[in-house]
Amino acid sequence: MKRKICFILFILLVLLNVYDVYSTNTLLNSNVGFYEANPIVRYIMDEFGQVEGMIIFKSFALLWIFSFLFRAQTERMYNILIVGLLVSTFAYGFGMYFINYKSMLFLESLGGT
Repeated sequence: MKRKICFILFILLVLLNVYDVYSTNTLLNSNVGFYEANPIVRYIMDEFGQVEGMIIFKSFALLWIFSFLFRAQTERMYNILIVGLLVSTFAYGFGMYFINYKSMLFLESLGGT
């Protein structure tokens, strides 16, 4: 059961990352002056392209997290993994809401410039 919870939380994290790529790309392509705040992602985007850089960075990060799902073998490891996934998913979700989603609403209020 705990393994299923981990996979559900991981899928939610993947969906949040997909929304992040979409919303960040939309905001960066606007004329309002949004920019990528993460310097590592910004560097990768400069090297590989805007969308490609975000996908490369997020793919490596998600694959690293995904690898923990297959390394967890004991009850304690699953408990730690569930807590880590819950914290990261909720933190990422709140970040997406308060930064990207609110910025998308602001952009829409300007007429989608």
